[in-house]
Amino acid sequence: MEYTERQKQEFKRQFASIRRKQMVVSGLLIILMIPYVTANESTGMVLGTYPIAMVVPVFFVVVIGALVFSFRNWRCPACNKYLGRSLNPHYCWKCGIALR
Repeated sequence: MEYTERQKQEFKRQFASIRRKQMVVSGLLIILMIPYVTANESTGMVLGTYPIAMVVPVFFVVVIGALVFSFRNWRCPACNKYLGRSLNPHYCWKCGIALR
């Protein structure tokens, strides 16, 4: 399908917004991993005050939520197909529209 220049510019604007949201979620997920990785197994505590038994389920719920968000968010603004694993695609693999 042929798109007008105005539509192509709108797709690029929408992709920039989608990418920004994806980067925020990825960054927050990395920040939330820090307490999980630094947990002290000998005392069973995370950050000195929270029990690992409480943090692990919360962490996995957050990870699952981030994955669900990513699968719904990381889509081509033109054809709505999943954009794949690349965080910086220049084109949609399905419809070929320029994203950047």
